[in-house]
Amino acid sequence: MKRVVFVCTGNTCRSSMAEGLFRKMLRERGKDKDIKVDSCGIAAVEGMPASPQARKVMEEQGVDLSSHRAKMLSEALLNADLILTMTRSHRDYIINKFPHTKGRVFVLSEFAEGQVDGDADIADPYGGDEETYRRVADMIREKLEKVLERLEKELDKA
Repeated sequence: MKRVVFVCTGNTCRSSMAEGLFRKMLRERGKDKDIKVDSCGIAAVEGMPASPQARKVMEEQGVDLSSHRAKMLSEALLNADLILTMTRSHRDYIINKFPHTKGRVFVLSEFAEGQVDGDADIADPYGGDEETYRRVADMIREKLEKVLERLEKELDKA
């Protein structure tokens, strides 16, 4: 079983939406037994719920974040096979603080596209309106489709 962890700053917006969307995608494709998903934040306040806007926008997409609680980045979570961050600064922070993760930590956009031209960061919608969250969720979902395609190919080879 592969383990994937999504990382952002507070684990109440981007990474929680990515976790919820990815779980849904895995279930829909029958891959939820092959890939375990989690999320955390590099500056999370343990136990915080997903933001109201994230919960609302995810609910519109059939994803329930009502039970999500923020988790702080930890060694245990970093044992994942793949660590996908929302920004370059998140990636760089993890690699600098936990050098053993190098080669398993990527910006979501980098991993999805195989390479990045231009800005790879997914902007933080925190404090924005629901439309801002929808745009961010759409961008995350688009990247997750490509991530899942890559992982499915790896699983098929195994």
